[in-house]
Amino acid sequence: MSTFPSATRGPEPPRNVLARVALPVLVFLVAWLAMMGGAEVSERELGDLRENFAAGVATRAYYALSLFVVGGIDLGPPVAGPLPARAALWLSYFAAPVVTAGVLVETALRMLSPVTFRLRRIRGHVIVVGAGRLGLLYVRRLRARNPRVPIVVVERDPTNPRLSELVESYRALPVIGDIGSDEILGALHLARARRVMLLTGRDFVNLDAAAKIVSSLPELRGKVVAHVSDLGFLHAIPEAEHAAGYETFNKLEAAAIHLVQEHLLARFDATEHLDQVILVGFGRFGQTVLHQLQTHALGKFGVVVIVDLEATVHADTFGATVGFDPAYDREVIDGHLGHPAVWTAVDAAVSRESGAPTIVVGTGDDGGNLHAALDLVKRYPGAHIVVRSFGPSLFAERVSAEVGLHPFTLAHLVGEGMPDRWFSLESSGQRVSAPGETSR
Repeated sequence: MSTFPSATRGPEPPRNVLARVALPVLVFLVAWLAMMGGAEVSERELGDLRENFAAGVATRAYYALSLFVVGGIDLGPPVAGPLPARAALWLSYFAAPVVTAGVLVETALRMLSPVTFRLRRIRGHVIVVGAGRLGLLYVRRLRARNPRVPIVVVERDPTNPRLSELVESYRALPVIGDIGSDEILGALHLARARRVMLLTGRDFVNLDAAAKIVSSLPELRGKVVAHVSDLGFLHAIPEAEHAAGYETFNKLEAAAIHLVQEHLLARFDATEHLDQVILVGFGRFGQTVLHQLQTHALGKFGVVVIVDLEATVHADTFGATVGFDPAYDREVIDGHLGHPAVWTAVDAAVSRESGAPTIVVGTGDDGGNLHAALDLVKRYPGAHIVVRSFGPSLFAERVSAEVGLHPFTLAHLVGEGMPDRWFSLESSGQRVSAPGETSR
């Protein structure tokens, strides 16, 4: 059984919950105390408290509760008793029906909500948390393989432009809320889900939600996947967490492995000299590429030149988490890619006598990558230039073909790196690790 509270909306502020309980209780107490204080009504005999106190208290409590059902119609107006008591009873006559009507209207609105209605009956669904590019990529591939499986997408930003595509093109059911909330977890009917994919851009949120889900619902062990974008964070997680029952993966690691093993190694083997490598952009992708170069191609390249707006900061991070191998020299150059002084510094670090360099342009800006690569074609004739983009672009492909660039589509490689079991609707006891993925 799930320990998450049931809910149909996002997390509700505690003050609203208290108000919903306190208001009807307050109205009841006002009506009951008014009748206990001597207020008499025209259509009912409330009884003398001095003759039978317990019966009088119970009778007045019953009539106070009836105000929420029939108002004061069944009792009649207050006709006798102290003025404050009669005034309080009149106030209750008006307040009780208003409270009841508010509850009924809210309940009706909830029942009429399509999301609530469908979630209440949904089963055998796949839950995708995060409507970013990775979430859209997974849903697209899942829908291609399983056209009829119910898909629930959880996204905390209602203005996310990808939500409309997920709903209209892939028939996903959107739920707006934060997966870190127990109320949202309770609303998703996790016990009836086939799989949970935690693909937000927040690593800790993904891991924390995965831990909560498998701890609360052991039957989902092996069916929960959490994306961790920070490779250093992923590798720093203790080994003891490996048996926690959920999988972790890094989309960039699988793509970088493919880039190095299937593309760059062939380039290195085809040249007689040790290739000089220029990494344009040293964020998470650039760091992952260098990590894979150190793992799979050490000894096949010479100097590595790192170019980034915050190259020193990123290099320090890489050195502290992964570590630079002493087998090659490196140069770290800070600056904007469009500044001429940056490339003057790169020219000084690259030896023209050692052959044309291998350049990986891998910042997070697809347009900026293509622009920088076109400039580098002119600056380094004969260089092997790989250009990263997330998705396919006909324009970029045409331009690359004309000038001799090598486009590298991240989405395709990430999608190809997703194991088949993530799309299978059958439970499987076999656990096979995919490139860039670990089981926890």
